[in-house]
Amino acid sequence: MIDKLKKISLFFNIDENTLKEIASFSFIKSYKKDEIIFYEGEKKRYFYGIVKGNVLMYDVDLKGNIIPKNQFGCGDIFGLISQIQNKPYCLNSKNESETEIIIIDYEKFKKYISTSPFSDKIIKMLSNQIVQEIEFNKLQKYDTTQRVIYTLLNFPKKFVKKKKYLLAKELNMSPETLSRILSRLKQEEIICYCEKSIKVLDCEKLKEKLQ
Repeated sequence: MIDKLKKISLFFNIDENTLKEIASFSFIKSYKKDEIIFYEGEKKRYFYGIVKGNVLMYDVDLKGNIIPKNQFGCGDIFGLISQIQNKPYCLNSKNESETEIIIIDYEKFKKYISTSPFSDKIIKMLSNQIVQEIEFNKLQKYDTTQRVIYTLLNFPKKFVKKKKYLLAKELNMSPETLSRILSRLKQEEIICYCEKSIKVLDCEKLKEKLQ
């Protein structure tokens, strides 16, 4: 368990004794693809760390369509903010692949959050999330092509191993529109496909298209 805790960013460079204590109130669970971890409005005492796989955080519109909100991968934690605020989970979560997750009892962990290094790590994590959310909200002022370009420049991780239909929904466009824009940028040799991710070859040309 301790070796797997070390794979989670929150527990990087934490002393062995502390990790041993945290391991005593944590357990590992394996999930199948598309299996639900929790639903919006549920109130549990746990937060989660991903050892293997990817997790999608999402909302659902009135027609039952999934609205992607965030994606987490190996080393990430999720569900902690709701615990700190003592509120139910504000989004749904499900696995996008076979996933191995460490489930941690927040009631036993919370004594650590006000002490260093956990306090520093959590403040940094929350600050990064707030900044990303503010930046991502700026997409509303752009047209479809500019939305893709802005995301490539500022949120490149969203193009790593993420299903196109989910990314298209997040960018408020159809998968076909997203594919056409990416194909055009590839033809212009501004981006290229590298395995399951997209690499920006010419940042300056991308920036010019936002002006």
